[in-house]
Amino acid sequence: MDLGKLNILVVEDDSDTQERIVREFNSLNFATTTASSFYEAKTIIQNSANNFDLFLIDIQLPDGDGFSLISEIRNKNKDALLIIMTGYINNKIMDKSNKIDCYEVIQKPFSIKNDIIPLAKKCLKNIYLKKENDYLNAQILHISKLAALGELSATVVHDIRGPLTMIQLTCEDIKDEMKKTDNNESFETNLNSHLSQITRACHKINKLVDHLRNYSRKDAQEEEESKSVIELIENSVFLVKQKIRNHNIKVEIKIDEKYNNAELICFPNKFEQVLMNLMSNACDAMKESSKKELKIKAFLDDNSFNISVNDTGSGIPEVVLPKIFDSFFTTKPKGEGTGLGLSIVKNIVKEHLGDLVLSSVVGEGTTFTIKLPISKLIIKPSSGGGPSPSRAA
Repeated sequence: MDLGKLNILVVEDDSDTQERIVREFNSLNFATTTASSFYEAKTIIQNSANNFDLFLIDIQLPDGDGFSLISEIRNKNKDALLIIMTGYINNKIMDKSNKIDCYEVIQKPFSIKNDIIPLAKKCLKNIYLKKENDYLNAQILHISKLAALGELSATVVHDIRGPLTMIQLTCEDIKDEMKKTDNNESFETNLNSHLSQITRACHKINKLVDHLRNYSRKDAQEEEESKSVIELIENSVFLVKQKIRNHNIKVEIKIDEKYNNAELICFPNKFEQVLMNLMSNACDAMKESSKKELKIKAFLDDNSFNISVNDTGSGIPEVVLPKIFDSFFTTKPKGEGTGLGLSIVKNIVKEHLGDLVLSSVVGEGTTFTIKLPISKLIIKPSSGGGPSPSRAA
């Protein structure tokens, strides 16, 4: 990735200062857009805030408050870096700057070559590293999916064989009916019944194939959308079904009845990947346990909507707990574990504005709880006849 491809918006009402900044940035091949007033900058930000990586903003503008512009930027582009330019610095300005996560406050008069340019280069290097990190994390996420699909092959074979067998047997029944029928009405009734069985079996196969296709796609550009909480959980359970079978694990999904029709605003594939990895880790933790129970709960507390994954495995030693979310850290034997590291899992949860909380007791088990803002939850009225609030998978 070329640093010169990164974009900067300069908001400065002094034409001479603006011109000198732009000239220096252009010499470094930075893509620079300018605004000379509050309202000109506001229009640019409202229409294209996400197009910029770095904002240089003079907060003393003749027609408005620069901090209002920054609030607008933060609403639309939470990752952008901000440099504030000001004629004077006081505690009030510094407090405001800290609250909006400003990268730097620089006081006028300044040297563009000695102050602004080194600072901009430092900012842009950080932006570059973040983009590289995001790209690598996306690659790891996709590789993890492909590895998980390999583990899913046994599940696919098992689950697809049943419907195919049903189709084959039903076709044989139809052939037999055609040979011996002398009652057109009876034959038509039986034929319709057989065709319905075939249709249901084909629907099961199509659903399985669609799920695998959606799961395996590369989703770096995935958009947020509302998705059924129950569907997110059940899809994730499906992805670890073979481990559940292999280890003879009892699975219980418990959702408060009033959230039966609830939807979550999320990146569905990424969120299912988080749940799948937590469930997969839970299954691995119970390999040697005499009691094997995997419990998934969705519930609301005063401050957040929560989804917890609980196992009855060996638990995590206290000495390990502080390192559990570190990059590349694992408690699994060498060669085991094709899923995401918990550091990336936690980062995906943070991408949803949430947090991942761990509690564990050695010899009793472990619980990971995804805590999300209540604003991410859409509660729809119950249509009746929905799934029961507590059920085994």
